[in-house]
Amino acid sequence: MTHHSRLNLIMFATIAGLVVFLYFRPQSDAIQEYPISTTTGESVQSARILNKQQEIVLKQSNDQWWMTEPIQARADEKKIGEILEILKASSYQRFALENLERFNLDRPYLQLYADNEYFGFGGFSPTTNQQYVVTNDFVYLISPRYALAMSLTVSDLINSELLAPDEIPIRFEMDRWVVEFQNHRWRTIQPYSKDKFDDEVLTRWIQLWQTARAGAVKLEGGLDSGFVERGIIQISMRNGNIVRFNMLQNEYSIVLRRMPEKIGYYFPIEVGQQLINPSTMLLNK
Repeated sequence: MTHHSRLNLIMFATIAGLVVFLYFRPQSDAIQEYPISTTTGESVQSARILNKQQEIVLKQSNDQWWMTEPIQARADEKKIGEILEILKASSYQRFALENLERFNLDRPYLQLYADNEYFGFGGFSPTTNQQYVVTNDFVYLISPRYALAMSLTVSDLINSELLAPDEIPIRFEMDRWVVEFQNHRWRTIQPYSKDKFDDEVLTRWIQLWQTARAGAVKLEGGLDSGFVERGIIQISMRNGNIVRFNMLQNEYSIVLRRMPEKIGYYFPIEVGQQLINPSTMLLNK
C-alpha cells in the first residue's frame, strides 16, 4: 500500500468515526422556555399603567376599550392590543423572587395590571439587552419591546377617530347650514342655508366623518396657540345623544375639539376643510 493510500484510509476512518459519534451521541436537553402568563389578551377587561408621571386606567365595555383615568375617552384598540401582547411573552431565563434590587425591581419604573395580574419592569441584562420583569412569583428576562408599547402618553392612547362606532349621526348643525337624515337620505334643510348639496356629496361627507382619523390628538393643555375659532358643529345621534366640536384653524391645520372632553383632533388643512364644509367636497369630486 502506498503512502498516499494509507493517508486516504486514515482520513476515511476518521471521518466515518466522527459521523458515527455524532449520530449516536446522547442528545442534550432542549432549552426550557417559560411563558410568563397564562392569561389571554381577549379575556382581559381592565388595565392600569403606572409610571412616575401618571396613572392610566383602561376598561372594556361592550367590546370597546375606554380610558377612565385621568380623563374619559375612547381608547385606541390597536395600541391596547400591543400593550397586552406581553401576555404572550416567554422567557428562556427565570429567577427566584429575591434580591429584587439587583434587577432594579425593588422600585419598578413601569407597572402594568392586566385585570389582577401584575407586571413590574426593571433594568436590563448587560449580556442580552433583555429586560427584567417580575410577575407571578418569578423574575423573567424578556424583550424590551413590551415596555416600549406601554411608554405612551395619555394622548397616544386616545382613539383618533372623531366618532365611536355606535355614534350614528342623523343631523349636523352649523351657523350657515343644517344637514339632516330624512326619509332614508341626507338633505340640506332650509331656511338655515342657501347652500344645497347633492346626494353624492352628502354621502361622501358623512362617510368622511365616520372614517377620518386625526393626524394627532392632544388634550386641552397641549393644544397649540395661534388658532382662530371657526364656530361650533353640533351632531345629533340616533341614540339621542348630542356631540359638539369647537372648530379651530390656523394656516396649516384644523382642529376639531370635542366637548366636554376638550380633546383636540388635528387634521391637515385640506382634510379639515372638507370636514367642516360639505361644499369643499365638490372641489374633490
